[in-house]
Amino acid sequence: MKSSWLYAVLLGGATLLFLSACSDSTSVGLGVGPDSLRGGEPITLDIPPTLDTTRTSPITGTNFRQTPSRSTWRFLVGVVDDPIPGTGVIEAEGYVDFAGRSALPPEIRDAPDADSLSAELRLRTTYLHGRTEEPVEVKIYDLTAEAEMDSARAPASFDADETESVAVDTATFVPRDSLITIELRDSWINEHLETLKDTTDDGGGFENNFPGFKIVAPNSQAVVGFSASSATLRLTYEPDTTNADYAGLKTFTHIEQRNVTASPPNTHRLLLGGVGVNLTMDWAYGEEEFARDETTIDSLPASTGQVLPLNRAEIFVPVDTLAMDDFSESSFVRPRPMGFRMVATRSAEDVPSCAVIFRSRELAVGDRGCEVPLAPSAAPGAALVSDNFAFPVFQESFRRVREGQSPLFTTYRVQVADRENIPGNPLSTTEPGLPSTVPVLIQRPSSSQEEPGPPRATLTVTPL
Repeated sequence: MKSSWLYAVLLGGATLLFLSACSDSTSVGLGVGPDSLRGGEPITLDIPPTLDTTRTSPITGTNFRQTPSRSTWRFLVGVVDDPIPGTGVIEAEGYVDFAGRSALPPEIRDAPDADSLSAELRLRTTYLHGRTEEPVEVKIYDLTAEAEMDSARAPASFDADETESVAVDTATFVPRDSLITIELRDSWINEHLETLKDTTDDGGGFENNFPGFKIVAPNSQAVVGFSASSATLRLTYEPDTTNADYAGLKTFTHIEQRNVTASPPNTHRLLLGGVGVNLTMDWAYGEEEFARDETTIDSLPASTGQVLPLNRAEIFVPVDTLAMDDFSESSFVRPRPMGFRMVATRSAEDVPSCAVIFRSRELAVGDRGCEVPLAPSAAPGAALVSDNFAFPVFQESFRRVREGQSPLFTTYRVQVADRENIPGNPLSTTEPGLPSTVPVLIQRPSSSQEEPGPPRATLTVTPL
């Protein structure tokens, strides 16, 4: 194994210097506590990785009966042209289906026709990205067949009858409205009356014959998110306003990016929720990779054979919110992502399982990937792998490299995984995030090293 900065950490016997990174980073919360080993003065090293981007389509569909834990799930509708370069135009099309009922009020059950009934779609807004002053015009179409929305990914779509919107006339709303009600045509009620009144099989008869809606807003200037769990199809008996609500059962969002006419700033990498533009990070372990870093590390001396004990380790990926604000405009709303997700690729077949590495439940993703738990409180300003998860990764990687093996992981992939709230359990950060269209700017390594700085591994070592 050829020497590199990581190998220098293993074998160096005295002071290591990485540029000016010789003090603790307060933004990361590092500090040498009582676990420090006896020896010289602790040294903190900020080690930047090689950065790139890749695409992995996110999950944007769910079925509450199959995944009841996704109570905060949403679906998105509309179009946004975000001024951050490289974002382009993002269009979202929403799909929603409803659960059947085992019983109906007698007035609705016994209604002979649609003349005494009305129907409306009731949606609560939970997300907004785009211009807030322009009204959003939506069209609603019947799906033509049952759709498998659970765990469907953003590029998917489902067939709909787009000959005529089922909404009355032109349905519009203001993006900042908290509750959207959309009246459906009398002709639609009459056409679906028998299905709406079907309570057989505890509502299964309705679910088998009503595939749901597709909702689009192709001429809007904002993407609006609606709560999936509170989405309601309401049927009303007009003479005395008796209601019957059909609760949301499953939803999906189709998201696509187009008209990308500019590149992200050359000082940054762009992450993009919804279409799945992810950040990849690689730390060099061999001399050839190290040579491409244009980074200088001094080791004095480097051949004593002594070991520099690793005391702490963290992986820190800060979001450059100031750079993002430079591309803000009046009346334009850009939400901050309330979460991230990190997946690391195991380097070889002999690498221990994800559960062994992180001493937690199975976190495997496919054959070689591992979910890496993040510190929930770091979002939205950063994605942070805290010491209790990063330390065993680097400690075991150092041991493997010293013995001529590959490190535990090759590539770390970071994606936007937005959340309506921030659960306190780090394992909650390994779950898929909510559908979103959020762009995020991550600073590249540069000579200036201005705050918040680029992604980095922050290692604390103690020379013996």
